[in-house]
Amino acid sequence: MKIQTAMDAFVKEIGGWVAGQLEACTRCGLCASACHFYQVTDDPEYAPVWKVLLLGLAYHQRFTVLGRLQKALGPGKPVTDQALEKWARLVFEGCTVCNKCAMVCPMGIQLGPLIHSVRAGLTAAGLAPADLHAATVKQDTIGSPLGVTDDAWRERLDWIAEEWEVDIPLDKKGAETLVVFSSIETMKFPENIVAVAKIMAKAGERWTVSSKGREVVNFAFFEGDHELTKKFLARVFDSARELGVKRIMISECGHAYDAFRWTAANIMDVPKGIEVTHVVRRVYDLWKAGRIKLKKGAFDDGTITFHDSCKIQRRGGHIKEPREMLAWLAPKAFKEMSPAREQSLCCGGGGGVISIKEADPLRFAVFGLKVEQMKEIGAQSVCMVCSNCRLQFTEGVAHYKSGVQVRGLTDMVSKAME
Repeated sequence: MKIQTAMDAFVKEIGGWVAGQLEACTRCGLCASACHFYQVTDDPEYAPVWKVLLLGLAYHQRFTVLGRLQKALGPGKPVTDQALEKWARLVFEGCTVCNKCAMVCPMGIQLGPLIHSVRAGLTAAGLAPADLHAATVKQDTIGSPLGVTDDAWRERLDWIAEEWEVDIPLDKKGAETLVVFSSIETMKFPENIVAVAKIMAKAGERWTVSSKGREVVNFAFFEGDHELTKKFLARVFDSARELGVKRIMISECGHAYDAFRWTAANIMDVPKGIEVTHVVRRVYDLWKAGRIKLKKGAFDDGTITFHDSCKIQRRGGHIKEPREMLAWLAPKAFKEMSPAREQSLCCGGGGGVISIKEADPLRFAVFGLKVEQMKEIGAQSVCMVCSNCRLQFTEGVAHYKSGVQVRGLTDMVSKAME
């Protein structure tokens, strides 16, 4: 039975930290107020506390005296495989693992990581969404969740370099920085790669991309498959070690930054002495150091706003860097949405949700919250530092026919360089 496989997997997820989190929960339900999926559905099953109920049940039955007794006596209603499939839809299609719910929890419970553990158990039971799992398989076998082969990747980079007349160093030993892009950027937003190439050239930065560690997104991380998560991370870390770089710069991708910056160190051995940074921080540092100069007011031609990406701003803390750059690039035109910064609303496409076709109606409904935010301030354009968010905004803006221009901040910086 799938339920037994899932429950056994949940038990493996439960260590001291998870147990402490589950014990601390008072079931108050305040976390629902922070969940964008709950806000648009008004369905209590989308409350984060409900999504971790199965994990709590596994802990209760396996590690508490009362739970063991209740399981032995069997008075409760058993969880069926059908119920498990419904839970899978809730935690994969109705959660981006943005972890905003943790900010309102009076007990400080980190619900995002707990929901990630629920995903791990459901994946072990074969209940990961077909679209999401297919992308993971492609990343494992081909090297890209979008199915971009090694040859197609090289041809794409050659085309970008020739079309935009930029230099993209490949497998260059002795470089200072290894830049890792996502397939989304390579195939859908090539201007991101162009922007990085131009900024690095202007700053005199010694950088490279790697043919071995060429994909920054980790679809196994979305699924909760720990072994494949480590395998995909190792491809990049091994490349960094072999190339002798001193830093890995994560491109415009939030979940990748989370995986490399924090998760990796907790689940595997990572190379010592190699800094993991995000492109927004590195570009900001280059600007502040005077290695690139930006034209003030370059984008002061219409109200522009900024979307805070959950894993880069709320999780990563990179809140001041994009705002200082925008205050320079658009001192008159930049206007904040509300709520913003740590309290910003998730775009609704993260955590692999955007890759699940069945989730489209729900993710577009959630994006309606962002449409209203932009409408309230009269935004004519919006920028961000995550390409997954950018894809969600691009599709969401088209869905609602709002007419807002969607931009990447790195691309804006490259266009404003003097």
